[in-house]
Amino acid sequence: MSAHTEVTNEDTSGGMDLFGRFLSIWVALAIIAGIALGQLAPSVPETLARFEYAQVSIPIAILIWAMIFPMMAQIDFSAVVGVRKEPKGLAITTIVNWLIKPFTMFAIAWFFLMVVFEPRDEKNWQSSRY
Repeated sequence: MSAHTEVTNEDTSGGMDLFGRFLSIWVALAIIAGIALGQLAPSVPETLARFEYAQVSIPIAILIWAMIFPMMAQIDFSAVVGVRKEPKGLAITTIVNWLIKPFTMFAIAWFFLMVVFEPRDEKNWQSSRY
């Protein structure tokens, strides 16, 4: 029994797999490959751009779904029933995502668009520059 425990601990304590460990490198390589593909074969992005429904790119939607699905497959849906017993986590998540985040994102966007990158009247800006 202790041998089984050691193997289990060894498997879980190993950390991330190869893909997870080098995720930044894979992302950088994917970006480089996408840029190279767009430069070397400009017809590919043009062709993919034609597959759109309601202003949503179908190839992008499929790839996002493929990216999210593995995480969703690991969800323990039987634990969702336990939310009724302890609704605190669901309540906090709902409050943060629907009541706090939209307003903080608006405030951050307003700050950057209206303060940091202040819109300037072209005539006044030209005269104040010199």
